[in-house]
Order: sequence, then structure tokens, then C-alpha cells
Amino acid sequence: MQTPETEKPREHKPFAAAPGAILGVLLIPVFLVGACCAIPYTFVLHWMRQRHEHKLKLLMKSRGRLIPWPELVHYLREAGGTCIEERFSPKGPVRFWWTREDVPRESPYEIIDWFTMRKGFKGEQFVHWCRARYTSPDTGSAVLVDTTLVPKRQIYALWAECRSNAKAARWVEVAPPEILPRRPGQ
Repeated sequence: MQTPETEKPREHKPFAAAPGAILGVLLIPVFLVGACCAIPYTFVLHWMRQRHEHKLKLLMKSRGRLIPWPELVHYLREAGGTCIEERFSPKGPVRFWWTREDVPRESPYEIIDWFTMRKGFKGEQFVHWCRARYTSPDTGSAVLVDTTLVPKRQIYALWAECRSNAKAARWVEVAPPEILPRRPGQ
């Protein structure tokens, strides 16, 4: 045990911490300005995405290609077919499409998981084929499902039901072409 007489004297460096403290104080206004710009920017992006999704729903409704969630549940349970989950990011937005066809059987390409599609070039052919044949607003044949006010637990329950009973209905996840990584030279 050390006594006050045997303790080592502390070395005081009066100016060693000063540059870090000064820099920290000077950066506070920069961070505040950044936060003040980032928060409205995020709200504007969210609003623009919702507006785009609403326009797509109106377009699909005008073309007779929009069904409500209860109809999707009925079709999958009674008629089968495939629910195509078009996911833009892990947090959304997510579009659900339904087609009478058995997409895994019809596909000339291997169907891989969404994360692999999104990261690399492996599922690119399937993504473009799926867009052209099913999910394109202009040339696709699948109908868009309106999931407004549908709780996520209902969606997950139907997903689990389709996964466990693969004979009747199918569930396919696909990345939209807009989020695929660009190849060099594109």
C-alpha cells in the first residue's frame, strides 16, 4: 500500500487535452446543422416513396391489376399460384404480387434468396425475367396486392403457411432491378 509520501507525483500536461476539447466544442454546431438537414431530408424521402407507391397502386387499379389482401389470402388457399414478394430493402418498402402461375416451375433461372440477389450478380437474370413477366406495370401479368393497414403478423402467418404447404401455393422473394448492384461500365 502506498502512502502519500510514496505516491508517484502525477505529471500534468496542461495543453495535451486542449486540442481535442476545442475540436469537440467546434464540431457541436456542425453536428447540429447536419442533424437539422438530415431529419427533414429523411421525411422528404419517406414522403416521396409513399407518393410513388400510391401512384403505382392507382395505376394498377386503373388497369384492373389491384386486389385487396383478403382476396390474396383466398386465392392462395383456394386456387394456389404464387405470391411474389418484391422487397426494396430489409426495412421496406415491400410489394406483394399474385399470379396464378407456379413461378418456381415456370422460371428458366435458378431462384436464390433475396439477400444474395441484392448483393451480387447471381440472380440478376431471374430478377429481370420476373420483372418483365410478372411485376412490370406495363408488361407484367401479376396483380398488385394492397397491403395498406394489414398487420405484419398476418403477412408472416400467410408466408409461413405457404412455406409449410408448398403443394398449393408458393411464395417467392425477389429483389427489384432498381436495387441490384451496377456492373462496371453500366
